[in-house]
Amino acid sequence: MILFSSLDIRHSIFVIPPMFLGEEEVRKLLRMEELVPAMRGALRDLSAGKVEQPMRLVLPVAEHQGFFAVMPAYGGALGAKLVTFYPNNKGVHTHHAMILLFRPETGEPLVTMDGRLITEMRTAAVSAVATDALAVEAQEVVHG
Repeated sequence: MILFSSLDIRHSIFVIPPMFLGEEEVRKLLRMEELVPAMRGALRDLSAGKVEQPMRLVLPVAEHQGFFAVMPAYGGALGAKLVTFYPNNKGVHTHHAMILLFRPETGEPLVTMDGRLITEMRTAAVSAVATDALAVEAQEVVHG
């Protein structure tokens, strides 16, 4: 038996390449019934000041009538959405996005995901949360 007395696994660097999830993988994994409560919690945390989310940086791409935006955030999870908006696109989507997540403790990249579908579903989920909240308020006003 060979002993590796000089090898200390606690100080070894294991390079694990970050995952990539394309739109089809995202479609298989993301479920609206899980997303709505997750967005409710995320909005609550944002309102409570538990999330650092600076204003998005928008870079005009005037030559091509488009925009490029960067939206970083930290609230336990660390990540950023990079999105383009080209309203005059024909034959391709007007919005494209990538979402990058990092390990908060070390800054290591964890996953890059196609963000177009995530953005669409997140918008719908936040709309559902807002509708629920407004319906409760309206009910209180009517029955109040």
